[in-house]
Amino acid sequence: MPQKRTIQRTSKIRGDIWDLKTLKHLLKEKPKIIYQGKSRYQKIILLEAKDVRLYLDKQLQFSSLDERIYHEALVHPAMIMTTNRRNVLILGGGDGFAVREVLKYHDVKSVDLVELDPKIVQIAKRKPISTLNNRSLFDKRVKIHEKDARTFFPLTSKPGSKSYNVIILDFPDPSDKGLSKLYSKEFFRRIVKTLAPSGMIVIQSNSTEDKPSVYWSIYHTLKSIGMFTKSYAVYVPSFGDWGFQIASFRKFLPGKYKDVVPNKTLPKNLSSLFRLPREVLLEKNNVKPNSLKNLRLFKYFHRD
Repeated sequence: MPQKRTIQRTSKIRGDIWDLKTLKHLLKEKPKIIYQGKSRYQKIILLEAKDVRLYLDKQLQFSSLDERIYHEALVHPAMIMTTNRRNVLILGGGDGFAVREVLKYHDVKSVDLVELDPKIVQIAKRKPISTLNNRSLFDKRVKIHEKDARTFFPLTSKPGSKSYNVIILDFPDPSDKGLSKLYSKEFFRRIVKTLAPSGMIVIQSNSTEDKPSVYWSIYHTLKSIGMFTKSYAVYVPSFGDWGFQIASFRKFLPGKYKDVVPNKTLPKNLSSLFRLPREVLLEKNNVKPNSLKNLRLFKYFHRD
């Protein structure tokens, strides 16, 4: 987990900034308050928070208490900032949460979901996850491809091949050589061949605090294939600060947008997500792109 950064201490507030953000989020979800009051010395809140959690190889993938923060940040900036949302591609995300957010846009006509593990899809189609993802995987606009993402893209694109207006990469963290290949410039080039000229691609890019080298290497990898790329992050209580890279063939500016669908966690002005702390920006130029010839990403992952 990322280390906590800033400590706020006053006569009334002793929790650090992360404790305050987590408590604020939990209270929004209206948990069972067992006790709330004051003693002679301090304010006291005792609450009960229940959640559904998914672990893969003992690594937490989501908590139902805050997965919306992650998935709304992953999906909506790209969906909002593109001029067309007809066809959407999601790589990874077999739990159906990213699909749930994409389907909020009524102009979406098709969603291709590429998930390696059929068992994840099976679980996501059953309760309790199917309740959490609004049965998104049963929507008639969704086509599920149970295969490795690397086999989904042809080495050479054929004339008339389907193009996507938004491509969302929700891959696992690049903790080994195999996973690092999914974040290589060679594979990114294959992916963006299917991206429409005005389309957007967004990539989950690990923790800005815990794995800054990974975060910025993904940024430089997208830049190296000629994409206009911007970086943003949100705070997810279960994981800490979490980063994303968003890119397009055209220049774009985050800001206020009118056609924002209902969500619980995003700011009205998206540009605030793109204001990264100075200590995160300091690492930006200390890393290089990731390629098949030089798989740096998994090394960065274990170095940070």
